[in-house]
Amino acid sequence: AADCKHYAAYDLEDWNGTDRFHFDARVSDQDLIETYLPPFETCIRDAKVASIMCSFNAVNGIPACANQFLLETIARESYHLDGFVVSDCGAVATIMDGHHYTSTVQDTV
Repeated sequence: AADCKHYAAYDLEDWNGTDRFHFDARVSDQDLIETYLPPFETCIRDAKVASIMCSFNAVNGIPACANQFLLETIARESYHLDGFVVSDCGAVATIMDGHHYTSTVQDTV
């Protein structure tokens, strides 16, 4: 089944001491809507993709794989994702270990 990745604002692998496991993409609402999200809108709405893959990075302080706005409000409610969300390999662990967004495994999952 087809999978659209890496959702969303994933544009850094390793630069100037920051890697993808710790990167926080600071993106304006306008840039998010006009630049980063349109490919996923097309993938979900038009191609009726089976799944999307959330990325390692955070978006405006919230890890992509824990970002309710991106996963629920945008992907499911606005774009009508009927499939599932998968994480990039180890991306769920970076919610706690890389971004320090949660403090326990239970809070992370």
